[in-house]
Amino acid sequence: MRLSIVTGKATSLINVSKDIAYVAQKLGHAPRILNYIESLTSLARLSDAVILVYPASPLFCGEYMLIYRDLRVHYNIPALYYTMIEGKPRRFHIAPWMLRDVEFVACSRYVRDKLMDAGFRVRAVVHHGLVREVVEEARRLVPIAEKHLRARYGDKVIFGVVSHSHVRKGLDYLAQAVRILSQKRKDFIVHLVTNPEAKRKFVDVPNVYVDVVFGTRSREEILAFMGAIDFLIMPSLAEGFGLPIIESNAMGTLAIHGAFPPLTEVSDLKNNIIFEYRDKRFVNTGEGIEYEFHIYDPRDLASAMEEAIELKLKHRSELEDRKEKVRQALDRFDAERLYTRLISYVT
Repeated sequence: MRLSIVTGKATSLINVSKDIAYVAQKLGHAPRILNYIESLTSLARLSDAVILVYPASPLFCGEYMLIYRDLRVHYNIPALYYTMIEGKPRRFHIAPWMLRDVEFVACSRYVRDKLMDAGFRVRAVVHHGLVREVVEEARRLVPIAEKHLRARYGDKVIFGVVSHSHVRKGLDYLAQAVRILSQKRKDFIVHLVTNPEAKRKFVDVPNVYVDVVFGTRSREEILAFMGAIDFLIMPSLAEGFGLPIIESNAMGTLAIHGAFPPLTEVSDLKNNIIFEYRDKRFVNTGEGIEYEFHIYDPRDLASAMEEAIELKLKHRSELEDRKEKVRQALDRFDAERLYTRLISYVT
């Protein structure tokens, strides 16, 4: 089967699309990934089935919805819209035909619920997955990453963050939390992998190294980084899935994150380090989505970071036990199992 996977240019979308393509190829299909909109005629001519991997914001995804509809209605080609959203779509962007003609597959139960609340149809929930071979290759690279990090930071506790600078990612909250913790201790460093726009958020913030290579490193290199750090921080206010949590866990690294869905849906809550949020607000940033922000006190993130430091310095055996348990994320979110099911909807 010639399977076209149509997606956007965001790193997370491309990574998910590559994983779907990898599984499709293992199943004997011939996948190709398009991170641009091909003409419908060409797409139909070159495809036996199409999977669209794109967020469900009606303001920006209308063209993807039209492709989905027209492939099915006018070309009789199986199509599937695999989607994510970090809140609720703004209703005045939703045309009646979207509710009538589009059916989604959601990447989390949280996404399913938000779409259904807006009136959309959702066929199923299929979580994002991790390709076992990619994780195993990344694990082989961890000693190299560890050597570089230790040469730079010595015996400090290393927190890693892999995040874009979008407001929903909570980097402002991270900066405040680091300032708070830095007033108490200096035995840690936050290595932030991000885009250049984020640098201004961390001017004069101590104990932070801003590494502006977001989106330029291979998947294996980023996973190896996650395996080499002591803890991953996910300071987000809103997410549709929370892929860095299961990525870091698969690499044997505990994640620190807020206790809100869908993070609580996919995280190992017994072994990761969780902090509570204080308030929930729907925020319009002009992107067609009312982001569901889970507002937390940066002092709570700082406390979670200090808990992690104490765990490493004083409770090594407990930490090693928890690290071994979170590695089971690779079994719980095995891409071959999850994406075989996804692909089955168009075969």
